[in-house]
Amino acid sequence: MERILVATDFSREAENALQTALPIARAFNSKLIVLHILEVSGNVSGPDGLIDSSNASSYLREELERVKESMARSRKLHDIDNIPIDYVEIIRVGSPSKQIENFIASENIDFVVMGTKSAWGLNDILLGTTTDKLLRRVNCPVLSVNKVVPAEAFKKVVFHTNTLRKETKLIQVIKTFQRLFESKIYLLRINTPLNFLPDKESIRILNEYARDNDLANYEAYVYSHNLEEDGIRDFAELKDAGLIAISTSAHTGLRKIIQGSVTKELVSHSSRPVLTVKIDAK
Repeated sequence: MERILVATDFSREAENALQTALPIARAFNSKLIVLHILEVSGNVSGPDGLIDSSNASSYLREELERVKESMARSRKLHDIDNIPIDYVEIIRVGSPSKQIENFIASENIDFVVMGTKSAWGLNDILLGTTTDKLLRRVNCPVLSVNKVVPAEAFKKVVFHTNTLRKETKLIQVIKTFQRLFESKIYLLRINTPLNFLPDKESIRILNEYARDNDLANYEAYVYSHNLEEDGIRDFAELKDAGLIAISTSAHTGLRKIIQGSVTKELVSHSSRPVLTVKIDAK
C-alpha cells in the first residue's frame, strides 16, 4: 500500500480517522494524503476539482485560507511535523462524494481511512452518504472509524464471511495487516433463521475456506443471532476484537439493499473500525 487517503472535513470523526491512519501509514511505509473537498456554488473548478483561479471570487479565496488554517491546526494537533512520514495536503472543490471518488481513481489510492458517526434513527438514514457511496463504488479497501483506533487494536480481527463471495482482495489486505500487526483472525459465520447450517457443517466449510486461502493463525467460529449484522457486532465484542473485516457489494437498487445492508449497518452502528473491500473489486 503505497498511497493512503484520509478525506477530512475537520470534524472530530475526521480527525480520529487521521490519527488512526498515522500508525497504519508508518507500518506500511506509505504516503499519507489528506484531502479536503470545499463545497462552493458557482463554476469555480474543472471536473477534476482543481480551482479555476479566473473564476475564483473573494469569498472562495477566503474559504481557501480558512481551509489552510484548519489543515495547519490539524497538522499541529497530530504533531505531523515531528513524525517521519511522507505527508501531503490537497484541496479540491466540488461535490465531496464525487471528488473523493475521482481522486481515488486518478491518484491510484491503495487504501482509504474514513471517519464516520455512529448513527441511529433519522441520522442512520442520512448517514454519510459519502462513506456509503465510497464503500460500493471504489475498488480499494476502505477503513471506516468513528473513534481513534490504536495500532494494537489490529491484533484481533473478526473476518466475517458467508464463504460464497469472491473475497480475494479483502483476504490479501487482512493478511497484510496480520503480517505487520501480528494479528489473530477470527473467521466467522453467522447462523440466522433464514440462513442456517448445523455448526459442524459451518466449521467444516470455514476451515476449508481458510485452507483454500492459506489463512494462518486463525480460529473458525459459528455464532447464532436473529440478524447477521448484530451477530457480527456481538461476536466482536465477545472476543474484544479491534477490527471487523467484511466484503461489500457494488450493486445498486434492490440487490444493493439486500447484499449491502449488512455492511452499511455495521459501518453505521459499530463502535469498532470496519474494513471493507468491494466483492468484485479488480
